[in-house]
Amino acid sequence: MFSRNRKTCVWSATLILISSALVGGATMAAPPTLESLVVSPGVRSLSVGQTQRYKATGTFSDGSAQALGAAISDIAPGYLGTCVLLTGGGVECWGYNGEGELGDGSTTDSLVARAVKWITTATAVATGDYHSCALLASGAVRCWGVNDYGQLGNDTSTSSTRPIRVTGIRAATGLAAGWAQSCALLAHGAVQCWGWNFYGQLGDGTNTDSRVAVSVTGISTATAVATVGGHTCALLSSGAVQCWGYNAFGQLGNGTTTNSNVPVTVRGISNATAVAVGGYFSCALLASGAVQCWGYGSNGELGNGAYANSSAPVSVAGIGTAVAITAGTYHACVVLRSGSASCWGYNKYGQLGDASTTATKSNTPVPVSEIGATVKLAAGKLHTCALLSEGAMRCWGFNNYGQLGNRRKTGEIPHRWPVNVIGTPGVMWHSSDPSKASIGMRGIATAAAPGNTTITATTAGFIDDNAVLTVK
Repeated sequence: MFSRNRKTCVWSATLILISSALVGGATMAAPPTLESLVVSPGVRSLSVGQTQRYKATGTFSDGSAQALGAAISDIAPGYLGTCVLLTGGGVECWGYNGEGELGDGSTTDSLVARAVKWITTATAVATGDYHSCALLASGAVRCWGVNDYGQLGNDTSTSSTRPIRVTGIRAATGLAAGWAQSCALLAHGAVQCWGWNFYGQLGDGTNTDSRVAVSVTGISTATAVATVGGHTCALLSSGAVQCWGYNAFGQLGNGTTTNSNVPVTVRGISNATAVAVGGYFSCALLASGAVQCWGYGSNGELGNGAYANSSAPVSVAGIGTAVAITAGTYHACVVLRSGSASCWGYNKYGQLGDASTTATKSNTPVPVSEIGATVKLAAGKLHTCALLSEGAMRCWGFNNYGQLGNRRKTGEIPHRWPVNVIGTPGVMWHSSDPSKASIGMRGIATAAAPGNTTITATTAGFIDDNAVLTVK
């Protein structure tokens, strides 16, 4: 089912199981919450030039204790792995790494987060099937992993276990990664894409793959871009949405099922504030808080109470207070104004997170179990993750390579409710006097000049502890 031969679009929707029943889910215990934090060593002396790694250990409401990692500011689940953006500008990934998808210079899978090489100033991260990309503060983009269709954008088809710079991208402000293509939103509102282009998803008027970034035809006022499968969409400053690429199920939203290698306008959308692209469908968040979707709907991806395709937008049932939207291959989710989250679509692998043990799909939104106040929500191919207000991260769904971050592999048995990503909530490190000693996002302090400084670790929920460092 999961062949990488994208030329024939083998992620076929016809392989999805058909079942319309949605039954009540199990009642799960509330997840443990962080109660206290201890920084060690508590007192330390260093000579100028020496370093010290500090450790922040959290104690939770269930009595457990664990070392906490760096604080997370954004999340990017992919297919068999997950990446996160750290508050300090680094990127970490875990899960499958057979072709360098973790970006750490190796091809060894990992159940624990690994730092992506050379990335220290990232402002965004995007994950496709077997590659990922990071947007840097400079406006440049670096990508790593599989490069068989040129999705790394460096004018080669050679895969890389470490990030390499995308040729010609210097002023990007946004980023998206699909199955085998990548796109960047530029500062002046244009969009450029590179990689797989069999269905015209690069939007340059051709169906020819490109190993370097090419400009999407006619796009000059984009504020966001999204790509996953064989199509791509952009949100325009006017509130309209345009899409291009594969359209067999109406996922371009223009009332037809004809592919287009240049952007076409989605019907009836004029006040969108966000756009999300799934494998064969698309969705837009409207200024009112409602959501509309279009394209493939046989697994309930359109959320309108039907199991049918639509080549024009239809309203997702019961959603009127959404503040964010995300889409996986066959499912979509929203964050609501209350901080809760709901999902709809395919659920064989538990990617809806509603704790149902038998339902394989839902054509209306169902609440995600036990995740608290959601700050970020992102859907991968077969799993979904949430970043919570207190800094914890929870994931649910397929976990055959440990992509949920709980340092376990569960093979074909999915997690149908959220599990904690170990090491979260993460901490932000601070030195009261950086002229005496600085400290990085992973807790490594470097002594710079004689004197005293206080080293503090703080979570997003404002739980903190500190230590005294003396530099001799």
